[in-house]
Amino acid sequence: MDRSQNNLIPDLSSADASLQDRILLAHHAVLAQVDFFRAHFGNAKSKWKADGTRVTEVDETISKDLFEVIAKDFPYDDFCSEESIITPQPITLYSEFAWVLDPVDGTNNYAVGVPECGISLGLLRKGRPVYGFIYDYGRDNLLQGGKEFGSIEGCKSVQAAAGLVNEKLTFCMHFPIPREQLDALSESLQVWRIRCPGSAAVGLSNVATGRLDGCLEYRAKPWDCAAGYPICEGAGAAFHFLGKPAFPMKYFTPSMPSCPFRVGSPIFHESVCQALDIN
Repeated sequence: MDRSQNNLIPDLSSADASLQDRILLAHHAVLAQVDFFRAHFGNAKSKWKADGTRVTEVDETISKDLFEVIAKDFPYDDFCSEESIITPQPITLYSEFAWVLDPVDGTNNYAVGVPECGISLGLLRKGRPVYGFIYDYGRDNLLQGGKEFGSIEGCKSVQAAAGLVNEKLTFCMHFPIPREQLDALSESLQVWRIRCPGSAAVGLSNVATGRLDGCLEYRAKPWDCAAGYPICEGAGAAFHFLGKPAFPMKYFTPSMPSCPFRVGSPIFHESVCQALDIN
């Protein structure tokens, strides 16, 4: 199935050739993995890693195959996957460009047949996200974009929400969250509408497309947001880390710590900052 005709690329005329070439290649490389991803939905063999998280054969295969395709044209780029081999020391990133991949974002959902899952690939330049791709299994659509290019879902440009999406603030957040933050948010959580899709990439997709007001994540790792960060910015949503920023990324290891963040509309940020007493 030729999916490229149903998934356009934003105007890249403002990008230099080195960035354009990588975006165009990655666009086709991600789409080339979709049929395999869909064929094993709900029936992929899985196992448990040392850290207690699940990994499927699809995670491992897509991680290997997708990076092999990109590396043929750009062998000197850095390649960082959630499924990379853990090394004794973090790997220093030396190249101008680095790829950060979550081959199956929402692995637990994917393994048991819950459709909130997808492929998430972010492109970093000098350590900062400049472009992202998120294949959303549930919508069977590719979302992509960056701050300098705008963002597209399938064939249509998307915009983050400007006003409230619903009658109450509605956003994505996954639990558990730190006790201090839970206590600070406890009153608001009785009013706000919370969505827990089980996939940070899907949550970020819904922010970029205006289906949610925002996303507040405490458990995310850099590969969970490397694609969604530039896509949300391209759609007009502001992205802020709650602690030490994950980017610019200077090293990589699959055992990296969490990087809590908030992303969304002005109303979302105002509400969350007020609840958490953030200036």
